[in-house]
Amino acid sequence: MQINKNIPYYLIAGGIFILLKFGFTLADNDHLIFLLKPTDTLVGLLTNSQSVYFADCGYYHTELNILINKSCSGFNFWILSFFVFTYLATKYIEKPLLKTLAIPTALVGAYLLTIFVNTSRILASIIVQNLTKNILTNQQHLVHEIVGIITNLSFLVLAYFLTEKLLIHRQRHAKSA
Repeated sequence: MQINKNIPYYLIAGGIFILLKFGFTLADNDHLIFLLKPTDTLVGLLTNSQSVYFADCGYYHTELNILINKSCSGFNFWILSFFVFTYLATKYIEKPLLKTLAIPTALVGAYLLTIFVNTSRILASIIVQNLTKNILTNQQHLVHEIVGIITNLSFLVLAYFLTEKLLIHRQRHAKSA
């Protein structure tokens, strides 16, 4: 019976995941500024809207009447993407050094993806809520959550398949060279 050589990498990634998840329970808007600020900046640029930051509330866009705060920081998406990227990298990369380097690379790659997905999710939510505000007046919170679920799940699945395809292609190319 062969012992899986990737278990140490999965345990490290799992440990980082758990530590970050625990840290999130203690975090406030100020602690999540590394996710909130870039997302807010992109939303502001794409909607031509200015925001004001309140430590207890988050980034408030008066023109859009939206608040970008801890709950929409994308933190859970970030750590989940990190875990998925680490899993895929360790699955398809052979050299131990590259597997080790894949962990911080997955953290950074997941961060960049999270900023993009967060911005997309917020923009989609603004559009959908504007289209449904007269139809579903008392259900806008539900619309917001549904848009978030669909956006995050779609991007996570897409990122998984594209990353896997890229790593498989890289692996085949490396073996044929």
